[in-house]
Amino acid sequence: MAENEKKPLMKKRDLIIVAAVLLVAAAGMLAVKYLSPSSVTNYAKIYVGSYLYKEVPLDQDQVIEINQGNDIVNHVEVKDGAINMVDSTCPDQQCVEQGEITPENYEDRPLRNWIVCLPNQVTIELTLEDEG
Repeated sequence: MAENEKKPLMKKRDLIIVAAVLLVAAAGMLAVKYLSPSSVTNYAKIYVGSYLYKEVPLDQDQVIEINQGNDIVNHVEVKDGAINMVDSTCPDQQCVEQGEITPENYEDRPLRNWIVCLPNQVTIELTLEDEG
C-alpha cells in the first residue's frame, strides 16, 4: 500500500456490528418505555382533621368509608381515575355537591384539587404525579 493511500476507518463488518448494537439498544429502550408498568400514578390524600387518614391511587376503583363514630360518616369513591365524596352525614351536603376531581378537571373547579366536608372535618386533596 502506498503511503499516500488512507485506510478506511471502519470495515463493512464493523459497520454492521455497530448498527446491530444500536438497533438492539433502541429496541430495549422502547420495550422498557412501553411494556413496563408505570410506577408513578395520580393519587389522593384523605384527611380527617389535620391527620392523614389514607392515600389512595386513582387507578384502583374503590369506596372508602370514613367512620369517625358518633354517627359521623363519609363515603369517598374512586372510580375511573376520579375521586368523589358520594355521601356524608353532614347537614348541608356541600361536599357531595362539589362533584368529582380528576387530573383533567381540577383547574376548572372552585376549590381546584380539594373536596372539603367542613362539618365532618374531612378533606380530600388530589395530588398529581408530576407534583410528587
